[in-house]
Amino acid sequence: MSTIVVAQKNGVACIGADTMSCLGSLRQKAHHIVNKTKITKVADSYIGLTGTSASLVVMNSYFSNPERPRDFSSTDMIFETFRHAHHWMKAEYFMTTMASKDEEYETTQFYGLVANPHGIFALYSYRSAQQFHKFWAAGSGRDYALGAMQSVYDQYDDVVDIVKAGLSASAEFDSATGSPFEIYQCDLIQPAAPVKAFKVAKKARKK
Repeated sequence: MSTIVVAQKNGVACIGADTMSCLGSLRQKAHHIVNKTKITKVADSYIGLTGTSASLVVMNSYFSNPERPRDFSSTDMIFETFRHAHHWMKAEYFMTTMASKDEEYETTQFYGLVANPHGIFALYSYRSAQQFHKFWAAGSGRDYALGAMQSVYDQYDDVVDIVKAGLSASAEFDSATGSPFEIYQCDLIQPAAPVKAFKVAKKARKK
């Protein structure tokens, strides 16, 4: 497994991940591996995936075709992006959907987090997404990361420090999470200022 975290504060979104891989009880630390990254960039979005390392390879291959839609600007558009991708994942990448009578829908084998100028999001296997106001975490060290980020969020002004706190706690207590960390950040799109509507009082005409 792994640990991936996202946070946003003071107009900046940030995503971070550990760099250790695990094969059962075997741990592969970053200085042994060349392709140790768990985060990729698609258009203006940084996407980190947990679970099997094949997922990141598949995602990079799929989005290498510029004609395939990619919009991670909202939860609705993330759903539409992966709804379109689901067919091709089965046809071209032999994705197992784990369909059974207990599953409401076929699953897409992606679970992770996104940071982009529109905010911070979580991706789920049913192609749905959630958007967060402050921070979130995914992976085997998730609980440790969430606790650490909760404790420092109001104290730290720099969002990178918040992300580092979450990853550091996970690396300290989760056996499948290890440093060094990779961290990326981007500026958030600031919402347009609301246009003030004001009434023009009409002067009463004198007769």
